[in-house]
Amino acid sequence: MSLLATPFHARAVEANRLNAWETRDAYTLATHYGSVMEEVVAARFAAVLTDLTWYWRVVFSGGDISAFVAKAFTRDGASLEPGKGQDVLWLNDGGAVRGRGMLVRLDAGRFLLLSPQEDRDWLFFAASLYDVTCHDQSTDGVLALVGATARKILVAAGIAADLPPLGFQRQTWRGLDIAVSRLGLGYELWCDADSALIAWDRLMAAGRIFALRPAGQTAFDTLECESGLFRPGRDFVPARDGFSSEPSPKSLGLSALVDRDHAFNGKRGYLAAGPDMVLSGVLLGSEVPPVPQTLTVQGRPVGTLLSARYSPVFQGVLGFAVLDKTCPAGELAVEPLSCRFVALPFIPIPAIPEATEGAGNRV
Repeated sequence: MSLLATPFHARAVEANRLNAWETRDAYTLATHYGSVMEEVVAARFAAVLTDLTWYWRVVFSGGDISAFVAKAFTRDGASLEPGKGQDVLWLNDGGAVRGRGMLVRLDAGRFLLLSPQEDRDWLFFAASLYDVTCHDQSTDGVLALVGATARKILVAAGIAADLPPLGFQRQTWRGLDIAVSRLGLGYELWCDADSALIAWDRLMAAGRIFALRPAGQTAFDTLECESGLFRPGRDFVPARDGFSSEPSPKSLGLSALVDRDHAFNGKRGYLAAGPDMVLSGVLLGSEVPPVPQTLTVQGRPVGTLLSARYSPVFQGVLGFAVLDKTCPAGELAVEPLSCRFVALPFIPIPAIPEATEGAGNRV
């Protein structure tokens, strides 16, 4: 497999003095820029800039686009207003989760899907059944600007930042055609590859007085985990065939992302699946256990620990778990470790002052 460089790679090389790299979806990315702990803490008190170009991005257009987005995803995108997005799942024919992402309506006839894990063959084939055209946007650049001072940095850079949660807006930024969104932890800035280094330099220059620093993928994963963002490929293994029934949205505690009132693909399998589980956070000790693992109360199985990672803020291990709704009170354990479960999010990123709606449980 040949490795790819993102449009921001030259700046990452300059900042990555410890030469810490990793590969995601064939892209070479910085694991960290010196200290994961400092990068995580920086997002709490200032802001960080992270390269998200490796996320899969595709634009659907033409054909019977409304019927396609209604059938393909567990929430009907045809009801979205232009410039608004929503969190969606897509299922296989048996009702198992194949993917999760943000679906954005760009205008009357175009939709954008952003996901940390690509599922090109499945969705492109489904789109072809509705004569919908698929445009892969992987050559463009995407940056995430996350932290307490993120909005101030955008304003200082001359970018319009008055955007509601799940909003997406195109604009011209001192001669560059860009888009700004709020689909994840903070803001995302979208630009074409030729403008990428200019965009990076402008943001870093505007953020200097706000202590902006680049952050690698480990810090960004940790921030998402702390904020309760449950991702395919990292926190759970999605289905990759056409007819399996697991993992279902119910078994992952993701039924909140399913609209039962419309006829999405895999609905029959979803309805026939077992009882809904509860997605919860788990606080463990200082050791990251292997996953998945059975969770017990007084020796009785009550759920499954799906993922776990060390948090510099908590000085301990955080995990995502699914629990039975009938889970009894008592000491929770991942043998031989004791632990306790908490409501998500563990500790969210400080709210953007002008738009605090949408706070609360993030799944």
